[in-house]
Amino acid sequence: MDVVVARQPIFNKVVKVKAYELLFRKSIDSISYDAFDGESSTIELLKSSLSVIGLDVLTNGLPAFINFTGKLLRDDVPSLLPPNKVVIEVLETSYYDLGISDTVKAIKKKGYKIALDDFFFKNEFKDLIMSADYIKVDFLQVTDEEKREYPKKISSIKDSITFLAEKIETYDDFLLAKESGYSLFQGYFFSKPSYVSRKSVPLRKQFILNLLDEAYKENWRPAVLEDLIKRDLSLSFRLLKFMNSIYFGFRNRINSIKQAIVLLGKNEFLKWLSLIALGELADDKPEELVTLSIFRAKMCENIGQFLSKKNDDLSNFFMTGLFSSIDALLDRPRSELINELPINALVKAALMGEKNIYFQALELVISYEKTEVDKFYKLLEKLKLNFDDVMKAYLEAIRWSSQLITF
Repeated sequence: MDVVVARQPIFNKVVKVKAYELLFRKSIDSISYDAFDGESSTIELLKSSLSVIGLDVLTNGLPAFINFTGKLLRDDVPSLLPPNKVVIEVLETSYYDLGISDTVKAIKKKGYKIALDDFFFKNEFKDLIMSADYIKVDFLQVTDEEKREYPKKISSIKDSITFLAEKIETYDDFLLAKESGYSLFQGYFFSKPSYVSRKSVPLRKQFILNLLDEAYKENWRPAVLEDLIKRDLSLSFRLLKFMNSIYFGFRNRINSIKQAIVLLGKNEFLKWLSLIALGELADDKPEELVTLSIFRAKMCENIGQFLSKKNDDLSNFFMTGLFSSIDALLDRPRSELINELPINALVKAALMGEKNIYFQALELVISYEKTEVDKFYKLLEKLKLNFDDVMKAYLEAIRWSSQLITF
């Protein structure tokens, strides 16, 4: 069964990831969790996908919010999962199911936390509210008045509930939710640029940009790069830490900057430096935005392995993913930033929307990431890719990005 398994971050008030919702989509026609071909297929999905992939791999050890239909709850399917690692989301389509309150109470007694998904207030839902740990409110489905009133109204029934605002697509929505009593937030607001008047570039960031410019010159000069890196204690330390990590597993310790640059080679050095540069340039942005960029870079590169065998091409796939959120990271128009970046012209074209192979790979990655299944399967067919290969590319990118973020 080809099932798209993806995750969406859940943030706290300071835009730090506190959990992930796991999203499952099966086919071109399925747009919601309960659109699978029968409940038995869903049970098999939970057994196979989550046991084979592993919850910790998908969520980096954070709690996983997972949707369940009323029938799955009655059949006690949540018991397949560890209560200390998951939050059971009761779908809004189940609120009127006969006996749903008793079913949810029984699940809660087993140690599971309960979330009511896409909640809309009615007096007959009070029993459900009493069992809930989280109330999720879809900001695209309720009025501004309801967004503000739900936390007050529900807290008068039960005061120990965490309110989660979902479908938060803009920073204005994020601010409204915070002011209204929500403490968790879900949506792609964090990946949108917030344009402000152009600021002068701090000396530290200017140094990083100059180093990046030197590294991308056709006439690659390791000695010049060595000299530049040696001027920065932090960069020197991070490069040597990276080279001596288990990621490489060198038998002998790497002690010199020159040796590190030579061993990495041009393409791998450019990847490392670009990753560092991205983090440095986005030091005032949510960590998840940097993580997302790193994840896209690796997944694009993984996809690129099936589309091209050239090392330079793989580097281009990587850079396309890495700089795909550059406008959100730096809060400046993409066209302005792309012109300034010292990267391959084909990568620049892809980032500006030209439908070359790098652009198509990025489109595939983003459609998978957001579980836009119609678009994903069309691109899968267009690029003549195997679903299992893409799934492996996704999981490998998650593992790789979670390891690399520590360097």
